[in-house]
Amino acid sequence: MGTERASMEDLAAVSASETARRIAAGELTAIAAVDAALQRVERLDGELHSFLSLDADAARRQARDADGAQQRGEPLGPLHGVPISLKDEVWTAGLRSTAGSLLYADFVPETDAEVVVRLKRAGAIVIGKSQLPEFAAWPRSTNLVGPEACNPHDRSRISGASSGGSAAGVAAGLVPLSIGSDGGGSIRIPSALCGTFGIFPTPGLVPERGSFSYSPFGSLGPISRSVRDAAIMLQVIAGHDPLHAASLSGAVPDYLADLDASVRDLRVAFTPDFGWIDVDPRIAAMTRRTAQSLAAAGAIVEEPGIEIEDIWPAFGIVTSGAALYGDCPPPFTQTDAHRALVESNLDRLTPPLAASMAMEPPTQAQYEDAMKVIERLRYQMAVWLERYDVVCSPTMSVVAPPIPDGWEMPYLDGRMGTNFTSLANVCRLTAASYPCGLVDDLPVGFQVIGSTRAEALVLRVCRALEKVVPYGMRPGCDGPLPERDRR
Repeated sequence: MGTERASMEDLAAVSASETARRIAAGELTAIAAVDAALQRVERLDGELHSFLSLDADAARRQARDADGAQQRGEPLGPLHGVPISLKDEVWTAGLRSTAGSLLYADFVPETDAEVVVRLKRAGAIVIGKSQLPEFAAWPRSTNLVGPEACNPHDRSRISGASSGGSAAGVAAGLVPLSIGSDGGGSIRIPSALCGTFGIFPTPGLVPERGSFSYSPFGSLGPISRSVRDAAIMLQVIAGHDPLHAASLSGAVPDYLADLDASVRDLRVAFTPDFGWIDVDPRIAAMTRRTAQSLAAAGAIVEEPGIEIEDIWPAFGIVTSGAALYGDCPPPFTQTDAHRALVESNLDRLTPPLAASMAMEPPTQAQYEDAMKVIERLRYQMAVWLERYDVVCSPTMSVVAPPIPDGWEMPYLDGRMGTNFTSLANVCRLTAASYPCGLVDDLPVGFQVIGSTRAEALVLRVCRALEKVVPYGMRPGCDGPLPERDRR
């Protein structure tokens, strides 16, 4: 095999599906693919900080086993030999799983999360765990366990949250695929800011068993540089889990079967602001042009003046009150190694999380009022998704902000950057962010929202975009990472 000649730079831009194809064809070994990824991590991640933990020895052992299976002619999975990363709220047997918290800095699970079991069964090789905010509860991927994950396009800027380490690593070509999680935009936001593709699956489609995930509206999902790669990963991880109470039942469709099908006559609605969001006019113009590119592919694209009320107050109340009054398990307690957040532990939390823990929880009346708002939002979106197949918008109203000092918020409005994204979460829809261009040399994301369990349709629309707006599906930093003056 001519595999050992493959350099880390050669493989940095190769898709997961192409890597798996080369390994299956004997053109590449899994150990060469894993070594290339680890070498690139060693060269770049000292400045990028996308990884919180690496497991190089175990990854190389798995790669050698994968090569042995390939040489013996054994059946190979769709991700055979492909190096990937996982957001560090997903449990991994034998590798620490911290949730970005000092409370779990030494927690080593005895079992893999269900999604990890499925990924390994498909042949994927986990090389490490990616950076996130403590318990995924802050809009910057920073904590007290490791340094902040920064943006590969400009490391003076945030990578987004809460799956910022995953998006930064994929954008920089360290791995072609990563698992993130999204409870209000945490896959789509860092994907938009770093220039990757990310899809938020319908809550319950992907099992969360064996993770720290706790959002009532959340899901684990793929971050990639290729729509096809995301479809392959979603195919692997989606499906009912009888041991996960919130898991959706029913057959999982073939996400690859119609991925390249035409979007002719699909009804597409575009909104630059949902009637209330203050968005950079350059981002509004770029995403509007992206929507119109679907018209060139045969879709029926309209801008019908969608107005949806401000979701933020209700979103915050329901997210924080779900454990008390809803059907969501309480945060931070879904593990056999449960450690209650007692007063003696508060000084070990990041300042933002400690402050939030000290706040009075919402009352039941406040929670019920907020749920009424969310029910109205669900009705409003149901009406629009009856008229249109997908609703599109910017993913973010701004490009990646500069990293603030200390523990300050990166967004001027004091919110979490979820104005565009949280709507899909509370309505239990599916949504993706596609990288559609640059503003000030920084990536812009285009959001595609579909109905509940419409992942195949959303992926097909994004694949159509990939053919006509092919920006962003390549490593964001080849060579020294840029660092601009902080503003």
